[in-house]
Amino acid sequence: MMEEKEIIALLRHKRHDWMNQIQLIQGYASLGKQAPLLSQIKEVIEEAEEERKLLNSGADEFSLWLLTFNWVHKAYRIRYYLRNEVDLSRHDIQLKAYGKRMIEIMDGHIGNEELYEGRLTIYVGGQDTLGLSWEWEGYFQEPEGLKEKLNDQGFIATIFESKELSIEMTIE
Repeated sequence: MMEEKEIIALLRHKRHDWMNQIQLIQGYASLGKQAPLLSQIKEVIEEAEEERKLLNSGADEFSLWLLTFNWVHKAYRIRYYLRNEVDLSRHDIQLKAYGKRMIEIMDGHIGNEELYEGRLTIYVGGQDTLGLSWEWEGYFQEPEGLKEKLNDQGFIATIFESKELSIEMTIE
């Protein structure tokens, strides 16, 4: 269970993010820049919709881990997408553990000044398996070693030109 200080910190970060987005919208509106204004509004709506699906997934620990990810992990930025409404409740602890383990392994192969942009897609696959597809962009050190470590831990990792990492996870 979260402590009050953790809840306040979460709300503070979330408020900061929302204020940044509102200020961008306000700036585009005041400059009369219609196209970027509409694009930013669309992005805010899409992000809120994905957040709603995540929060309704029943995976409280994994959802909290994802919601706080960009604040906790300074070298990474993640966006997440749930293809459909999905019940993740029975996989909650496992999803968080896999995610944390993946980042621990990746941490051993990142540069100090690099920002790694990620995209997570969560979907239901064949025979009701749960699939997670992680796509990371950024320069990875010793890419073959990274790929080998991830594959040894049960992930399916592919790396392209040392700067694009694809990680697939399937949970029965």
